[in-house]
Amino acid sequence: LRRPVNVPLDMFSEEIKFYELGEEAMEKFREDEGFIKEEERPLPEKEYQRQVWLLFEYPESSGPARVIAIVSVMVILISIVIFCLETLPELKDDKDFTGTVHRIDNTTVIYNSNIFTDPFFIVETLCIIWFSFELVVRFFACPSKTDFFKNIMNFIDIVAIIPYFITLGTEIAEQEGNQKGEQATSLAILRVIRLVRVFRIFKLS
Repeated sequence: LRRPVNVPLDMFSEEIKFYELGEEAMEKFREDEGFIKEEERPLPEKEYQRQVWLLFEYPESSGPARVIAIVSVMVILISIVIFCLETLPELKDDKDFTGTVHRIDNTTVIYNSNIFTDPFFIVETLCIIWFSFELVVRFFACPSKTDFFKNIMNFIDIVAIIPYFITLGTEIAEQEGNQKGEQATSLAILRVIRLVRVFRIFKLS
């Protein structure tokens, strides 16, 4: 099936429809003319689930979906800025202070700065709440749970939030003793892993 050079694209397309040559002929014609084939989007069967999935997974599907995508990008950027600020020595020293206090009764109390009152930790917690909420909503709204876990972007989202909860558990455990020095390197590596969420910006952009 070839289109004569003197026949416009739209007219030739209408002739294919008029003579009922079928969808296969139309697809072949579009392919020969260099049209990009639209990728089929698997959507949930339930209407409400489908709307939520489009809202959180496809920013171009609607205005509200674009707003959510912008919010997600902003939260990611805030999280990255917080990560960078945490590495500054002048902002890090006081936060990581560990001291020993000798009391009059000859007992020793080890004092650790409380991470839960640290502004950086509070902002990061708010970011993680958003990331976790978004991940859970997309998981329950997705058309296929198996395909959800096979998607590399979803895997990145999961990997990006795991270090926070490991760090949180470690900090809570440290309230019982002084193990900060032994675990500092491990925690630093885990915090670097948080930067993988920057790759999600490429999908949301």
